[in-house]
Amino acid sequence: MSNTNMSVGKVRRGLDRVGCLLPWPKTNRETCFFSLRPSYGGPGYFSRKLSREFGRTDIHVTYDQLRNAEAALLFSVSWGEWFYRLSKLWNVKTVLRVDGFMLPEYYDNRSQPSGFQTRSLTSTNMDLNYRIQRDLLLANHVIYQSAFCKDMTDKYLYNRRSDYSIIHNGVDLDCFRPIKTNNRRVRLLSAGSLRHEYMLGTVLPIFARLWRKHNLELQVVGTLSAICKQQLKEFSENNQEASDRINIVGAVDNDEMPEQMSRADILLHPRLGDWCPNVVIEALACGIPVVCGSWGGTAELVGGGGEIVHTEQWGYGNKFVDGMSEAVERIIGSLDIYSANARQQAEDKFDIRLVSNKYKAAMGLKYAQF
Repeated sequence: MSNTNMSVGKVRRGLDRVGCLLPWPKTNRETCFFSLRPSYGGPGYFSRKLSREFGRTDIHVTYDQLRNAEAALLFSVSWGEWFYRLSKLWNVKTVLRVDGFMLPEYYDNRSQPSGFQTRSLTSTNMDLNYRIQRDLLLANHVIYQSAFCKDMTDKYLYNRRSDYSIIHNGVDLDCFRPIKTNNRRVRLLSAGSLRHEYMLGTVLPIFARLWRKHNLELQVVGTLSAICKQQLKEFSENNQEASDRINIVGAVDNDEMPEQMSRADILLHPRLGDWCPNVVIEALACGIPVVCGSWGGTAELVGGGGEIVHTEQWGYGNKFVDGMSEAVERIIGSLDIYSANARQQAEDKFDIRLVSNKYKAAMGLKYAQF
């Protein structure tokens, strides 16, 4: 995202907060307030998907007129205790959707090599955790993106014992769907936010081990941090023949992801400790089997549409690469079956219409028939 877009977004967020303070006249439309406009990144993309589905079912979404709303959906954190006081005054139900926070177990202040992700638990990190903790106490209802998300939040922030739901993210099954392509090599996919050393640090060794044996290619789609760019550069220098089979696309808008996924066959998702990654659900909807680790919310999503590799928490390393490589080979051996299972898993669990109705139930809004 450019600096100009970031500045515009910051101004817009400021105006939204001011708008929330104003006593807008009530309308007859059923209205829901979203604290996050559609934007980049996982929460922003999910805000886009959910707002589109709400709009399709005649629920108006506002980002700056709190008084008009029957319910308010808060992404990650609220704007402060004043928000809850106004919501109570105007009879607006507050629903918190828990996004990521800083796990003290990971941010343990250990030193890291140059370019690697910092593991310092800063005062800013601690402030974010405190704000989420506050919202867990104050919100009328809390939505966790996975059982793993609930477990981690209970352990480190606050154990909410009532008025909560566990709702996985959803996907538009008409946009993300299988598209058959013929006469090409099997292509592995690494997609999403590639901002930490362990992402490509797992994917590239798997590719190096298997590309020749199975005639593979690798598609890399997503934001690339400096360390990931360096990893690709070093891999290219040391594996010239294999590097010719890697297609680096970089960051794309989420609306372009169906086209990118149509060019792939198996998603490698080595990130451990994720809540509920959109890219995994999107891959399943496209009939792309997923290989992931067992520690994290991703393992709740895959079902028969992929392989879950046993690992310990933060268990990156050679053993994990071994397990992921073996899982890829099992999928290649029965690719059509895994692909059909992946699509079926998405249809059964992650249809945005079904997920939208679950959100509406949590917020006290009318259901849609489909």
